[in-house]
Amino acid sequence: MNLFLQHGLPLSIGFRDMYPPTMSCLNPACLVYDPLTGHQTGRRLSGTESTHRATLFSHDHGAIPIWTTSWECLGCFTRYHPNYYVPSEQPRLRHYYGGIPEYIHISDEFFVSSQLCESITNEMVCAWVSSTNNARIYNLSHPTPPMSMSWSISLDLDPGHVWDAFFFHSLLLQCDESTPPTALVLADNAPSQADRLRPALEDRNRLMVGPGQEYWNHACQLCCDITHHEDGSLTHIRSVVTDGITMGHPSCGSHNCQNPLPNMRARFCVAHAGLESLCAARDNGVPCARPCEQGRRTCALAAHRKLEDGYVAQGRAMFQLRRRLEKLKVSQTNSALPATIDYADVCEGKPESGNRQLRAKFGRSRTHNEELCVASCGVILGRATFFGSEAPTSVIDFWKMLFPTKQSLPSVIWHDNNCSVMKILKRTEDDYFEDTALPVDVFHFKCKHKESDVFCGEHCNPAKWPQLMRDGRWRFNSSAAEQTNAWMGGFRAIVREMRPDRYNFFLDEMIKRRNRIVVENLERKGHNPWQMDREGLLL
Repeated sequence: MNLFLQHGLPLSIGFRDMYPPTMSCLNPACLVYDPLTGHQTGRRLSGTESTHRATLFSHDHGAIPIWTTSWECLGCFTRYHPNYYVPSEQPRLRHYYGGIPEYIHISDEFFVSSQLCESITNEMVCAWVSSTNNARIYNLSHPTPPMSMSWSISLDLDPGHVWDAFFFHSLLLQCDESTPPTALVLADNAPSQADRLRPALEDRNRLMVGPGQEYWNHACQLCCDITHHEDGSLTHIRSVVTDGITMGHPSCGSHNCQNPLPNMRARFCVAHAGLESLCAARDNGVPCARPCEQGRRTCALAAHRKLEDGYVAQGRAMFQLRRRLEKLKVSQTNSALPATIDYADVCEGKPESGNRQLRAKFGRSRTHNEELCVASCGVILGRATFFGSEAPTSVIDFWKMLFPTKQSLPSVIWHDNNCSVMKILKRTEDDYFEDTALPVDVFHFKCKHKESDVFCGEHCNPAKWPQLMRDGRWRFNSSAAEQTNAWMGGFRAIVREMRPDRYNFFLDEMIKRRNRIVVENLERKGHNPWQMDREGLLL
């Protein structure tokens, strides 16, 4: 397939022919005898071309008007496009050729160079650059040439193009890096690009659940301490840290419900749609069961109506709007790599009177937090979305999903609420973690846990395990998750309105890219990163 430059534009960019270079049908049923070679070959596609205008967003030369051509096989009526072919059978599917094309066909009229796709992804992972800002920077850096102003196809990169480029490029990389490599297949007649991509995104998301991350089995000298004994045997201590960060996507307003929303404006999923007609107030955490009044989201009780009146007044007040805006702002002074953090303002205790009071939820709900499990060197081993709360039972389920065999469990799992985790494990007589140390991380043990808490001191004091210290110093960084959260928080404003399929794919892709950066730095600094036998850990 060819991309032809519009007459009058620079010819030094060097477009090359795309697959298939032989211009022959790939359908085995279309094999014909070639008298010149004496062999069977695919039916030639010449004379069946269809050409239309398009725009290529290149990395170095900005937006370029081009002509793009597709061909149809006259034998089986398969249509061949620059990146994919569409057989005539129903349902009509786009079969991508494999590998990473130099120019990625993100829609009928737009192409993006794979080099630009890579640059966009790097901007996101290293500097939290949103799709809007990526598009703005590109357009400012590559003004539209005067000779192209009459081109009927837009020459401005917009945020939608940026997201399409990111998702297509990431999916093609995922297929190319699979063992063995696979081919991407998408619907041809999808109602929208989001609907076309959704099945492939969800398939990749399922692969990432539990031990799906590329560096799930990572180890290095900073997170895995190996001891050589006189008898020639070896023992190792592998250290990981678990912590959550408050960020998420819109979700059902029923507590801990994981059903998808019918649309991004809905407050409840289909199964809980009936709650829409009930009062939004909660008295000491108990939902009000009275029906809403006409045109309101609260019942006739004066106290409940007062909550709604205050909510509406706040929305109209400028200072309240400014306060909401401030909540979305995230400090982005930290790099994508592990760094020290100032904890001066972290320790804020809860009031002695407790938090129980009359409340109401008028807007959309969001998932509660993202739970990360991070090796003490900074490599992220896995992630999970917690919908209702960061409850100890949810943390236990997360660990069992991430480490599905006892063989795969680390020697040490630091967590700021391990004392509550231990209470549940003892009460339920769960011995899954009997060979794993579960200390509270050093910082939180000193700042957030009372000396009078005998259970915590007896079961979760890190000093209980002398193997965690060497020469009077802690062997491992127990604050690795807190430090990683400083990087993760930079995506809060980017992902807050994403649908779950895109939300999960994006965060998993960012984690995969960041892990590669961290491992490369570990290698350069002489910390000898390696990957443990994945199959052996999962036995």
